[in-house]
Amino acid sequence: MEASLNLGRIRGIVVGIHYSWLIIFGLLTYSLAEWFFPVVYGDWSATRYWVVAAIASLLLFASVLAHELGHSFVAQSKGIPVRSITLFVFGGVASIERDTERPGDEFQIAIAGPLVSALIGGISLALLLLAPVPDAVAAILEYLTWANLVLAVFNLVPGYPLDGGRVLRAVVWAMTDNRDRATRIAARAGVVVGYLFMLGGVVYALALNSLVSGIWLAAIGWFLRGAAEQSYQQVALENAFRGVRVGSLMDPTPAVIRPDTSLDNLVENYVLARNVRAASVVENGELIGIITLVDLRDVPRSDWSRVSVRDRMTPRAQMATATSDTPIESALRAMSQRDIHQIPVLQGNVLVGLLTRGAVIRYLQIREELPEARTRSASPLSPWGGRRRDTAV
Repeated sequence: MEASLNLGRIRGIVVGIHYSWLIIFGLLTYSLAEWFFPVVYGDWSATRYWVVAAIASLLLFASVLAHELGHSFVAQSKGIPVRSITLFVFGGVASIERDTERPGDEFQIAIAGPLVSALIGGISLALLLLAPVPDAVAAILEYLTWANLVLAVFNLVPGYPLDGGRVLRAVVWAMTDNRDRATRIAARAGVVVGYLFMLGGVVYALALNSLVSGIWLAAIGWFLRGAAEQSYQQVALENAFRGVRVGSLMDPTPAVIRPDTSLDNLVENYVLARNVRAASVVENGELIGIITLVDLRDVPRSDWSRVSVRDRMTPRAQMATATSDTPIESALRAMSQRDIHQIPVLQGNVLVGLLTRGAVIRYLQIREELPEARTRSASPLSPWGGRRRDTAV
């Protein structure tokens, strides 16, 4: 999940918030100011309720950030890069570059977050009980105690991709020495947990006449179900690409064009004639840029004969590139981050090929058609088993 607003870096990890965080921040602050704190502290002014509620909400999200940093710091200690942490409507997510190679590492990374939350809750409780503090501070500490302990317990629910599901995955992985099977079991548990939350939301809304709580619980369940399936798909795809290099899937004879070529010429003799959506721009034997259909969108058709490829291309310095030895999953990650459909493959500064999403999709489709693929217990796209033909990246 990409952040809408970057807040800075912590140990090289980009920290940001998604726009959906603003929604939950407002709702949480409102509920604390109008319901939670007035029940416990009935003699405050409206301004005081709202100020304390806003501070408590910010500290809760700081706690969520600390939770994710717990995961991230342990991952870094295992030599696994962490790209970013994003706070969003359902909490936070750490973008860890790759999967673990050992179940023990998986367990330690997964358990770190709930331990941090439990520690924050314990410290808040200790300060509340042992230190004389004003009632406003006491209210915040009481809320942080309750919220962080709930956060720790909730995340230990054994359903992937919750921390508890990752703990379950690590345990099954250690017992069976089979990461794929462990991931599939944990993902199934995550889907079941998601449906249970959705069912609980219906019960809250209808039987207990609590519409808001019911909708919120059902939304959490819907998110968990989808996240469980998506997480398994990601792991399964990584397994499908393990050991596969860019050189084996790239087009070794991609469309190449000179920078002084007009856009008219580009469309007529390359895009349409060769049925391609991108052309690599080469000058003096070296790659200097790439031009795609996206680069033509803002140019009126009447100007194509007067505008050159050089005027519209993405220059080499701004491009994502790969080598023949780059792992496919790394190239796909670069495509996803930049929202592009192809990556030039270089040897030094010389173009040797082009990797496209289409080539990756065809590779996955061929894998699905192989006889050995039909004997697998689950396809790369479903934690429940069966084969899927509509593979996509």
